[in-house]
Amino acid sequence: MSHVRSGARGISRIKARARVLIAVPALVAAIGGGSVALSQPASAAPSNDGVLAAIARCESGGNPKVVNSIGAGGLFQFLPSTWHAVGGSGLPQNASVSEQWMRARILYAQQGTSPWYASKHCWAGKA
Repeated sequence: MSHVRSGARGISRIKARARVLIAVPALVAAIGGGSVALSQPASAAPSNDGVLAAIARCESGGNPKVVNSIGAGGLFQFLPSTWHAVGGSGLPQNASVSEQWMRARILYAQQGTSPWYASKHCWAGKA
């Protein structure tokens, strides 16, 4: 009986460690930081930044100041409401490139690629 209990505790510890190993990199990627350029994004999760770099190339052509006809702006074509929901102030196209990356990482951590589904045909498989 004690082997069963100690085995269950061991599995619980493994599951807890696995959660930490998943949660910490996601948090670090969401927080981002430092000066980031489109051509070489810095992150603890390079694969996520690869996806985001491909999205930015498709959404804005790499232009952090661009605004489309419905008012979405910046590298990742944030709508103002989405920008504010991830902690941005003002308009995304007026924010620094590093802040645009930081907000995109937060949105990606929350929703994956779904906010950029309309341009998926352009960026899918290019990360």
